[in-house]
Amino acid sequence: MDNTNDQAAEWVAHDAKRLKDDPILQGAFKQLERSFLDQAVNCDREDDDGRMRCIVGVQVVRQIQKHLDKLIFDGNKAAKIATNVAKNIDTVV
Repeated sequence: MDNTNDQAAEWVAHDAKRLKDDPILQGAFKQLERSFLDQAVNCDREDDDGRMRCIVGVQVVRQIQKHLDKLIFDGNKAAKIATNVAKNIDTVV
């Protein structure tokens, strides 16, 4: 990884952390997940497809949150590597 990619990863991590920590976005994720779960619970007993769509919706919300976590982790790792390279420290990743 070169220094430019490390810096870009740091910026992406910063933006991802800002989004993940945003109270409006946190509330939207929580409300959306709760809505999907409520719909799944209130589906007709025979409506397996509807219930499955709701569960998939919950999984999508959680995958978005996991993706933000990954971007933050990767950016922090890139920042550490960039710092070590700048200090001329040999790093094994």
